[in-house]
Amino acid sequence: MARKKAAKPKAQFLLSTDTLSGYWLDLIFDTAKALNFDGIDLAMWKNFDSWHIDYVLDLVEKYDMPVKVVQISEQANIKEMNQAVDLGKELGAEVITINAPSIMNIKSYRFLKGNLPSYKAHNKSVKFSIINPEDKNFFGIIPKFYFSSIVEIIKKYRMYLALDVANVEEDVLDYQFMKKMPNFIPYLSVVYLSDVGKWGQRHLPLGDGVYKIPTLLKKFKQNEYDGFFSLKLNLSKKDLSDIDKVKVILKKCRMFYKENFEQVKLG
Repeated sequence: MARKKAAKPKAQFLLSTDTLSGYWLDLIFDTAKALNFDGIDLAMWKNFDSWHIDYVLDLVEKYDMPVKVVQISEQANIKEMNQAVDLGKELGAEVITINAPSIMNIKSYRFLKGNLPSYKAHNKSVKFSIINPEDKNFFGIIPKFYFSSIVEIIKKYRMYLALDVANVEEDVLDYQFMKKMPNFIPYLSVVYLSDVGKWGQRHLPLGDGVYKIPTLLKKFKQNEYDGFFSLKLNLSKKDLSDIDKVKVILKKCRMFYKENFEQVKLG
């Protein structure tokens, strides 16, 4: 009897908890489950209840909603990193993403540069990843953040890239990244999805801006990307105060992803 072919791994659409800044995790897990997200991207510094491992484990079981990514702040230090590693082990998270420290935060940069090789060596099943920061400079000369180059993150620091689409300039995304996507995919752990407005507003709901997100998603589909997408929005306090409105926004983004990635047929 012929053996069945193993199903190909497929990309998963996560909800980053920093999208719902100020919410308790229970409500975030409940919302993610109701809207058919595939899992959670746990931003530790945005949700202080995320530091309680047993509590998070209870939520994972209660909602059948796995934590796939643990995200740490740009103020990285040994306490936060160790907690992220412990959380990752207990939750079975495959990825730890790190927000790039500002250029003024030499302490966090030195900690990451000096200690990441050791963390990687002792946790080989985890993809330690740097989130590319906002691609803007002071007067076009001094960068705002360390790890500002997506190529350097991969080549110089030998890290996985957690690509925040909204932090990449449009021409770079269109004419450099998409054309060279096959070269980047082996080093991508997460793609943070959101849109960018005409006047540069970042992390807008999908479809509310000017970036060619449908084209980007189709390119990922063509190149058989099977990693994580994580929805990372910057919602106003007014929107966040109305959970029903938040659900409408998230549902729209979930449908956008479904129509432009999951349901796309490649000819």
